[in-house]
Amino acid sequence: MRGEAGDRYEPLPGLLELPKFVWQRLSRTARVAVAGLALAAVVAAILLAPVIQRSREDHARAEAERSARIQSQLLEETRREQRPRFGRGRAAGTDVQARHALVASAINSIRADASTRSAAGEWGGPILRVQCGPYPPTTGGVAADRVPSRRTGRYACIAVTSEIPATPGNRPGFVGHPYRARIDFGSGRYAFCKIRGRPGELAVRARPPVPVPRVCGG
Repeated sequence: MRGEAGDRYEPLPGLLELPKFVWQRLSRTARVAVAGLALAAVVAAILLAPVIQRSREDHARAEAERSARIQSQLLEETRREQRPRFGRGRAAGTDVQARHALVASAINSIRADASTRSAAGEWGGPILRVQCGPYPPTTGGVAADRVPSRRTGRYACIAVTSEIPATPGNRPGFVGHPYRARIDFGSGRYAFCKIRGRPGELAVRARPPVPVPRVCGG
């Protein structure tokens, strides 16, 4: 093909043939220079490979150490938050009314603890009330304070921070901060632990990252 001035033009090849097209039109000096650059790049890659690998390993090691520190910190914070608190009321024995009163005493202690944490900024909002049920939660379960033959009882409690009103098709509910308590009706002593985690409903079923102390009912 010739242009208006008689120059000869060749159409450009397809994309896959373009490197060969360019290479054939390079001078010998240019080809030597390109080959030298390619060889230098290969040598540099070979020499830098161990450095790059070490850098990756160092980065992975640093990330693993950072994750381990964060995990250790979270576990320590959880243990501190779940540290047992203790209280004591009048020994109830098999007296059902006295056993109910002992449960009420434990509930008051939990509410006082939750209110103290709220005032300290550990979480927002006032504590509206504390509601407890038998632990582990079961359908139709009977709380231990209603069974005179049981010397101890375990309870799952919620320090309620907000109420959920009923809507068409849904019953009312509540959310708050979970606690676990264990009451010895024979001695009148009890222990309770705040369970770390997001606010939840009364039936707290998720396993916490740090086990609840056995003194609080595990």
